[in-house]
Amino acid sequence: MTAIPDGGVVLYGSPASLYTAKVRAWLQAFHVPFEERFPSHPRYRQTIRPHVETHRIPVVEFSDGAIVQDSTAILDALEQRFPQACAATLGPRQQLAVHLWESLADRALAKPAMHYRWSFPQTNEAFVVGEFGRSLAFPAAPEEIARMGQRVAGKMASYLPMLGIEERTIPTIEQTYLRTLELFEAHFAAHPYLLGGAPTRADCALMGPLFGHLARDPYPRNLMQRAAPLTFRWTERMTWAERRSPEFPLAASSPLSDDVVPETLIAVMRHLFAGFDEELVKSAGQFNAWVLDHAGVPEFTWISAEGADQPSLGPIVVDYHGVSIAQQALGHPLWIFQRALDFMASRQGTERAACEDLAQTAGAHSAMAIRLARRLTRVSNRLAVA
Repeated sequence: MTAIPDGGVVLYGSPASLYTAKVRAWLQAFHVPFEERFPSHPRYRQTIRPHVETHRIPVVEFSDGAIVQDSTAILDALEQRFPQACAATLGPRQQLAVHLWESLADRALAKPAMHYRWSFPQTNEAFVVGEFGRSLAFPAAPEEIARMGQRVAGKMASYLPMLGIEERTIPTIEQTYLRTLELFEAHFAAHPYLLGGAPTRADCALMGPLFGHLARDPYPRNLMQRAAPLTFRWTERMTWAERRSPEFPLAASSPLSDDVVPETLIAVMRHLFAGFDEELVKSAGQFNAWVLDHAGVPEFTWISAEGADQPSLGPIVVDYHGVSIAQQALGHPLWIFQRALDFMASRQGTERAACEDLAQTAGAHSAMAIRLARRLTRVSNRLAVA
């Protein structure tokens, strides 16, 4: 029951979890055998949770005893352990696009994902509360499952203000999401996956918000099926790990050649960065101010003196598609975006010029100019400076 076969992977997560969907999508897309377990599993409670020292899921356990928490760190570990599974060759523009999409999926789509889950309790509550309750307590009595689910639901819904989700901003969040779906529809009318005929890490990252919340919860699921059936179909394609999509029988089962990033995909990126670029820049400013205030702290010092794993860096006000939004600056998205910055810094000559052109066209030019005063890392699953 608790043993892991040699070479095996155990994913601890929940069907309702955005970031579990991201990791599960990678395992499915690249045909890596795995077993999924709930946080109610005895091994999670007795071994995994004490080891990671955080309540957050997903967590992956490998047969050699390694335990990794955080979806981005997990995908890094999976790529290192299963290099042949995701061995498609990508050009530099495509590689940068993957890095940018991981940032967009993890944070730029958080507003619609959280809004459509928690702002429609009459439609969603029974489903979502039951999902969380079963993950934590199954097989318990129905009343215990409901109690546990309500506890998680209350905590998760309390995050809406820190994301700037309030009555005044909701119309813009909804309009922005509907436009996002329109742009995705144009892309998936031409391509089965983000970069062509095969999934990449970018598709897996996008499955977090688009499947974990927006294609499973009752209210947004119905919305996506009506407004964006091709996008909904992409979530099925990812879930079923289709090697060849029946809609595209002549498409090569690989990413596009010649380092092509489709114009239809760049259009989605440009739209999303219009509401995310400033958030990244101002969050970086808050982090750099923190570094100035904590000059001389040794490497591997936690950002949060209280040991919070994903601490806030303070309040910021950003323009979100024409509406002013007050929210919290968060360090974790900067840690993820640091990968895009590192990748750009490693490019030279014509490759760098091609990547700079993509960043400019995709609307990420201001974010790509960020210079962090110190590198970000994670120590004991908590955000820290390197």
